[in-house]
Order: sequence, then C-alpha cells, then structure tokens
Amino acid sequence: MAISRVGSGSVQANTITIPTHQAGDLIIISANRNNTTAPTVPSGWVIVNNTGLSGASTSLAWKLAKTTTETSGTWTNASAMHVAVYRADTGILAVSTSLGAGSVSGTTVPYNGQANGLVYRTGLLDNWYFATAFQLNSANSLETAPSGMSNINVESSAGVWKSVIHDTNASQLSNWSNTNVTVANIATGQTRVIQIFEFDGPDFGGGGGFRPVNIRGGADQ
Repeated sequence: MAISRVGSGSVQANTITIPTHQAGDLIIISANRNNTTAPTVPSGWVIVNNTGLSGASTSLAWKLAKTTTETSGTWTNASAMHVAVYRADTGILAVSTSLGAGSVSGTTVPYNGQANGLVYRTGLLDNWYFATAFQLNSANSLETAPSGMSNINVESSAGVWKSVIHDTNASQLSNWSNTNVTVANIATGQTRVIQIFEFDGPDFGGGGGFRPVNIRGGADQ
C-alpha cells in the first residue's frame, strides 16, 4: 500500500476551495490567525487541535470525503488557510489522535514528535507525517521544512505573519522525532505534527467485512 498527496492549496481568507478529490480521500485543513483565539472549525470536520498562544493560533481538522464536491465551510476569523488532499491505495486513511505540539520561541521553530510517544503503524509503508506552522514574522523562512519533510505551500502578510504546511511526501518508516528549524529573526508562533496512516481493507466504495471502529487512531476491528 502507498499513500499519495493528490492536491493542495492555500489562501488568505476564511474559506478555501478543496482541490479535485474523490470519495474516500482524506482532506486536511489548517487555518491560522494572528490572534490568541483560534479560527472556528465548521461542523463536519474532526478537530485535531484549535488553540492560541501569545497572539498566534491554529485550527487543524480533517474529514474523509463522501463526494467529489466537498466544501471547506467558513472558518471564522482565519487569516490564512491551507488544504491538502491524500488518497489511499487499497485501504482507508485516518489521522492519529495524538499530535506533536510546539511553540515557536526566539529563532527556533520546533516540529515535535507525538505526545507521550503515541504513534501508529510504525515501520509500515502506509505512514506519513503532516505539519503546519504559523509565525508572527513574515521575514523568516518558515517555508523551510524540517529535515524529512518538504514544503507544500505558504502564505504571508508583509510585516505581520507567515503560515505554511509540510509533509514527508513519502512513507516514514520510523517515529517522527523532535526536529527544529532555525530562522533568522525572533518570533512567536505554533507548530503541529500529525500522522496519516492507512487501514488495511477495501477502498472507500468496496465491500467486504472491514469496519474501522475508531478511525481517529484506534485499531481496526
């Protein structure tokens, strides 16, 4: 099995167009705001995290597409939005319940491993990592991805903030370890790292006896 990224996009608005997709695709949205209160996540999305710190906030959520015409809904107060669409090979995609949360301090941008060592399906070929970062300094090179990841897209507001998403763009055969990126200027902000993995089983429209009981990270039964 192999996961693939099939589309992405970004915008400075509170809604975003979902790239071309099909039923069963995993859609991840990161919405950032230069305010301590995070953007509102509309109904229909599974919230991974929505917190603010020192004037920088992130809302991160996902859904499995049921149709080819999914929409983002309105993420109230978002300054920048990013979307990425992922597709499974023969199974069903899911997102880990645990995340690596980091706070940007000084010139260090930390992309941390998942809390308490909680990871899923380590060492298999159906395991990616996804990261988002938001920083209150547009001059820094936040688009520089941590080692092991590549940048997907970036948005910035001159003199105010910069917002990005990254992923491993390939299977990650070991746990994601704490990885820092150094930028030129002091700033505050947030980073988040989550894991994407594929359950064994038929595709979204297939038959058979596979049933994901806890698609947010538990074992399939």
